[in-house]
Amino acid sequence: MPFLFVDYDQGAGGEPFCADVSKADQCLTLNSAVYANSRTKVLDVFEQEFLKPRPNPKIVTSDPVLYTLVPTHRHTPLAHKLLDKVYSIRIKNPDDPAMWDRLTEKRISRVLLTVEPDAKYFIGLLKIISETATDPNFLKRVKFGMRTVDINLLAQGVEPTEENVNEYLEKIKYNRWPEPEFEYDLIVPYEDLVQDKNKVKQQLKEVFDIDIGSQDNFLSGI
Repeated sequence: MPFLFVDYDQGAGGEPFCADVSKADQCLTLNSAVYANSRTKVLDVFEQEFLKPRPNPKIVTSDPVLYTLVPTHRHTPLAHKLLDKVYSIRIKNPDDPAMWDRLTEKRISRVLLTVEPDAKYFIGLLKIISETATDPNFLKRVKFGMRTVDINLLAQGVEPTEENVNEYLEKIKYNRWPEPEFEYDLIVPYEDLVQDKNKVKQQLKEVFDIDIGSQDNFLSGI
């Protein structure tokens, strides 16, 4: 079967979505874990390469029978160029102001204000941030156990003081980007992930013939 890329912006719940959908019989089950801050991490066949700002994946093949799910941040067009067969889902950022507040709160509480759970993910985070860092020497000041927001600020040459952290987080709340101009096979509004899970199940069945079945906790981690 083709790869199935799940395209979303940070905080929209792409990894728990991938983890839950991958439990369907039509999909290759992803290795995943839920950490103390309720954040879900998945390890896809590209080892999260398509979540980086500038992906450079090693080309692999999808499962011959099952959908191979891959989370990505706006790199589905690149996947289409590099890989033979790709299907795609876009988790659309919410139009509803209350849902946007919910999304950004999840991004802040589950990602930016937390620390990476182990050395493997910590090193992966540093590699991601290094790609867009403006201060090439920031790694000298980074230590395991630092919050993601503090590392981000150091990479930009900004001291992670309480004032600077608060200013950075306020920008996150109001910084919205237009939706990608790409023809996805399925676009799922963020509102539906939160408020209408049965509709999401129905769409997955209709578009991809993926049967979620009776997963009691489907999308509970969003």
